[in-house]
Amino acid sequence: MKNKAKKKKVRILTEEQKLELQKKRKEMAFKKKIRTTFSDAGFTYFSSNNKHFHIGLRVVELDYLFVYENIIIICEDTCGKSKDKEHIRKKSESMSEIQSHQSEFLDWIKATFPDKSDMISKYRPDRYLIYYFYIPMADIALTDDEKALYGNLIFITPETLAYFHRMSQCIHYSARYEFFRFLNIKDEQLGHSGSEGSKTTIKAPIIYPEDATGLRNGVRVVSFMMSAEKLLRTSYVLRKDNWEDSIFLYQRLIEKEKVKSIRAFLADKGEAFYNNIIVALPDKISFEDDAGHPITIDKIGDFQHCKLVMPNEMNSVCIIDGQHRIFAHYEAPSNEKYESKISDLRKQLHLLVTGLVFPPEMKDADRKQIQSEIFLDINDNTKKVAPNVLTHIEMIKDPFSDIGLARRVIEKLNGERTFLNKFELSSLDENKIKVSSIIKFALRYLVTVHPAEGKTSLFTCWNGDKGALLQKDETALASYLTFCSKSIDLYFSTVRDTFKDAWNDPTSKLLSVTAINGFIIALNRQLDNNGIRDYNFYSSCLGKLNIDFSKNNFPYTSSQYRKFSNQILSEAFNFSAEDLANS
Repeated sequence: MKNKAKKKKVRILTEEQKLELQKKRKEMAFKKKIRTTFSDAGFTYFSSNNKHFHIGLRVVELDYLFVYENIIIICEDTCGKSKDKEHIRKKSESMSEIQSHQSEFLDWIKATFPDKSDMISKYRPDRYLIYYFYIPMADIALTDDEKALYGNLIFITPETLAYFHRMSQCIHYSARYEFFRFLNIKDEQLGHSGSEGSKTTIKAPIIYPEDATGLRNGVRVVSFMMSAEKLLRTSYVLRKDNWEDSIFLYQRLIEKEKVKSIRAFLADKGEAFYNNIIVALPDKISFEDDAGHPITIDKIGDFQHCKLVMPNEMNSVCIIDGQHRIFAHYEAPSNEKYESKISDLRKQLHLLVTGLVFPPEMKDADRKQIQSEIFLDINDNTKKVAPNVLTHIEMIKDPFSDIGLARRVIEKLNGERTFLNKFELSSLDENKIKVSSIIKFALRYLVTVHPAEGKTSLFTCWNGDKGALLQKDETALASYLTFCSKSIDLYFSTVRDTFKDAWNDPTSKLLSVTAINGFIIALNRQLDNNGIRDYNFYSSCLGKLNIDFSKNNFPYTSSQYRKFSNQILSEAFNFSAEDLANS
């Protein structure tokens, strides 16, 4: 009788072991994300981890090392859940030593990685640009002042890493231009120094007469053909969810599946698209007649033949509409499914481009307003534009409108201590507070400079230059935004401290849109009685509020903002039934 094969014992893990295994898997996925983000964008990976070396006064170890031409990127990851200033300080000191001993550092790379030493011998030592990225797995909530203490480190938030990872996954090697824009690398800095000053001359562009476009703001329109390869190199997109700290962002994130389907079509048909790519052209463009003499655009109607001369510079042409049609031509590794066909088509296929030529004296805010309105006009009837995008575009269109002010205040609150990095300002933000309903149903009325008749807003309480703000003075705007954000941050700091357990409980409803809107509306409604007060006043008031913010017991639903504010006002601010009715 044969012995039965012994069954393999199944190891039963404790809850603690399961959590530890889950933690390790998340950390491994995070580390892989960093490596693939840069590798997929065309950077060469050097396996530098666990290779310690002396440089200057320190012993240094690099978690990641990536090289593209003369660009060297060092990455340090950290899986801690809170900021470790000692760790950051050490990495900043390591970067200082590398910067002070750049030649020795390059020699170490060549000696340690002899199979790749030619990449570090290609340029003079002083030609290499070295950047040090500090990449935490979780948001470490550094303020701008804290980051400034370590100016030689570039802090990459989880959202910024997610953005770059998405770009490299979608458009592979062509994503490197996004990195160059992030690092503010210019053409003359990349590769050999003789590359600056190149231009693209486009024959026979179509210059629209002003009467034909209906534009009355000095903006001119020109159409021309340009190869996909040049567009990939010279264009950029103002995506709302990218890494930039700017209000002038309105585009949606690139969609991987949409790019893939267009790329498959291109490879199969080998044909260019006939519908226009819409762009904003750089100020450096010029026009010439057949003899090469310059022509000013206001005289262009007198010439039947002319040439458009554009700088061949990275990230100089702003795409307003058509990003997927351009980036479907992306550069990829040779083994990518369609690259063998697309590599030829990038040069051969020319896309029809319609460009806006702005008057040189036009302000950047006015330019972006026009661009965002064109984007919205084109896309609003095709795919529903997300509410957060709409509020963002409203801010660009009119930064002084109640929506525009509220959006700017949200962004400033996101940098203050109480709400530091808690708001969802990007679709790449995960598990953060959504802002569109806060802006639309509560905050806009608190910060408006035109409160409804009989109503009060923070504008009433502000001691700044109201006349200048109403005349849309930028200095007055900055002052008012600071006043609003500081006033609201102070108020909510007492909410946080009064209900500390609920504030720190991710399952509670205290940081829900319903609760936040209720508190904002209550703050607004009590202004007539109390104005803006100090921490002790709000603390003494909110200490009287009897409310359970637990998930199962919080009594208010998503649209009962005013009803919740009634409870706050009656219990905390001693409002009578008559006060509630009149506020």
